[in-house]
Amino acid sequence: MSIQSHFNRSNVIVTANKTLTAADSGIVQVVRGDGIVITLPATANGLNFTFRNGSRYDGEFAFTVAPAAADGVTGNGFTAAVNKAVVVSKATSKAAEEFTLQGTGTTGVTGWYFVNPLTAIVTRAA
Repeated sequence: MSIQSHFNRSNVIVTANKTLTAADSGIVQVVRGDGIVITLPATANGLNFTFRNGSRYDGEFAFTVAPAAADGVTGNGFTAAVNKAVVVSKATSKAAEEFTLQGTGTTGVTGWYFVNPLTAIVTRAA
């Protein structure tokens, strides 16, 4: 299901594990389920993905955003490393909060970086 959100951004509701493609770039992924894993495509310059916690209240959902095995996520205080996921835990999740990852096109530790991180809700998987 796709809907329009504030600022005229397209959204899609995510209720199960999902693998994103380049065609999903720019569409807000609204997570409405617990324990969901969203997998990013291989990094490419200009790709951007926004993830919103679609919960009704704080602490309702935990979810994970995982890069392709050869890519990493940097920024937001992360130590650059490949194949490490971004985790939103129940303990720190806030309803309606979101973050955006931008692709660099450089395979490796700097494949994805935070554009608008929410340090309060995002941690990195061990």
